[in-house]
Amino acid sequence: MKLSIIRIKPKRCIFFVFTILPFMLISIVILHRLYTSVLYDMTEQHYIGRHAYIARIESPVSLSILRGILVYYPDDQEEAFLPELFWLYRSWLEMMKNESSLWRTDLVIYTRSFTLKLQKLGCVYNTIRTDRNEPPRCRIFIYLNVKLRDIEDRNNSRNHLYQNFDINRSLLLVKHLQKYEYVDSINIIAECYPSFSMYDYILRTDMDVFLTRNFGRFVPYKDMLLVGRGGYSSPFASARLRRIAKNMNWLYANLTNIGSTW
Repeated sequence: MKLSIIRIKPKRCIFFVFTILPFMLISIVILHRLYTSVLYDMTEQHYIGRHAYIARIESPVSLSILRGILVYYPDDQEEAFLPELFWLYRSWLEMMKNESSLWRTDLVIYTRSFTLKLQKLGCVYNTIRTDRNEPPRCRIFIYLNVKLRDIEDRNNSRNHLYQNFDINRSLLLVKHLQKYEYVDSINIIAECYPSFSMYDYILRTDMDVFLTRNFGRFVPYKDMLLVGRGGYSSPFASARLRRIAKNMNWLYANLTNIGSTW
């Protein structure tokens, strides 16, 4: 069997390279961008749903607004987490330079003990905000860690004024989540409501973050719950959660990769 060979004249080859080939490459780039844009929009609609949220800088700067930034600080790991807290603290100070004069944003820190290094920050100790016009403050509240919790200790409520304890709930926490090292950063929301109930908005976050200038004039649009997006899920985990919800007759919201800042 013989293969036929097609010979292209040099002039036609040059014409193809300098005229037709660039046009084809430009067309491919344009089509790729259009396809990527459509695919991205479809993906965003899939994750966000019909009621898409667009973060807005516009805010009611003429109104009095109280905000609290809530973090958990593990004092037993101070060497690792103190630098993170310092940088968050610094970004809080810088953010407030762009804040409305009618707004107040407190940095609220929950920890087991009021260490000497924390005292140097000038934070007030176990003191809730009682006046909307009080200047922004860094506030320290004593928090009892789950891993150190003794459910038989009846002095919990007396030693921790702004932490609500439920014996049955503490039993479950100790049984199922005592070894989960990040449980306290979430549990502060569940048990420390008396310390932040006076704020109009709260931001629960980890300490390895920075507050930007834009946060100085930002509140959630129409008071929505706003969360970040993380990389915590997988198709296998999502399918498993869907199955578990179905088995337990729970409503499955299909919301995955929810970030730790909300």
